[in-house]
Amino acid sequence: MQTFRKMLPAVLSLVIAAGMVAASELLHEKEIIFPEITAVAIGALAAPVQAWNTSRIRLLLTITASAVAGVGIVLFIPLALVFRIPLALICASAFVTISGTGFLPAISACVLPVLLGTRSPVYIASVAAMTSLILLAQLISEKAGLRKKSVFTPVTPDRQLLMLRVRQIFAVSVICIIPALTGEVFFIAPPLIVAFFEMSGPGSKLPGRAPQAVFLIVTAAFCGVISRAVFTEYLSLPLTVSALVSCAVILAAVSRMKLYFPPCGAIATLPLIIPEGALLRFPFEVSAGMLILVCAAFLLSGERRIVPRVKKLLSSRF
Repeated sequence: MQTFRKMLPAVLSLVIAAGMVAASELLHEKEIIFPEITAVAIGALAAPVQAWNTSRIRLLLTITASAVAGVGIVLFIPLALVFRIPLALICASAFVTISGTGFLPAISACVLPVLLGTRSPVYIASVAAMTSLILLAQLISEKAGLRKKSVFTPVTPDRQLLMLRVRQIFAVSVICIIPALTGEVFFIAPPLIVAFFEMSGPGSKLPGRAPQAVFLIVTAAFCGVISRAVFTEYLSLPLTVSALVSCAVILAAVSRMKLYFPPCGAIATLPLIIPEGALLRFPFEVSAGMLILVCAAFLLSGERRIVPRVKKLLSSRF
């Protein structure tokens, strides 16, 4: 009985993710599938303690505002993708900073429609509805004693945080140039960008577990592709079956490794909405992109540690 209680939040996460895909198939509306919802489910529901410093209302408002901004950029900003991506990063980062939270998956909610050219308000409605459903499940789980209640401490933006956001946006914008110009956007899949922001953030523990984080991303990419290729493309089963398998595997992996790394959930779901012809290259491009962004995160976090030491040394000598 105790084991079942511990597993229930993860089971609820799986049911919500699969339900989203089922709704998409029943309504014949692909825009309903929001890959980042699996990441939100892992961080807000499956994890024993919420992965981000945020309240429920701020989480919902931040991710919804980011989705609106992403679709708005596609609809009203007639620029090339290489310019739209930095604009999406600026908008999402601004929402996260203004909300006083650490809810970085909002970045993916803004960048994804820009990469895919999403123009439908259905995407925005799905983001708001599915996120609300997860937060409701989180609230019920806390009331039932199935998970610990998170304590939100608002973050007041200071100069150091603002400068970090500027460096993060600049680094990702530079890395995105070649994929944006060539159309090989899986190298910069939005969950990978979120992973970079989380790894290079202040006080992040992820750099110490970088190999495990990379392993989870690579596993999620291959698992998502194989699930869709086998169950949907080859066996002609509903896409919901592929979603169930890929999400179940990645939920089991994060639980086994005790590393509740939300971006891997989104990567496991992303193959469900890409063209069939792109399935073969997806996991390889995602794996390469993850390695590049992890290296960039290490360089950025290393710079934050080294520069203050150099300044201190210079001031002591002169």
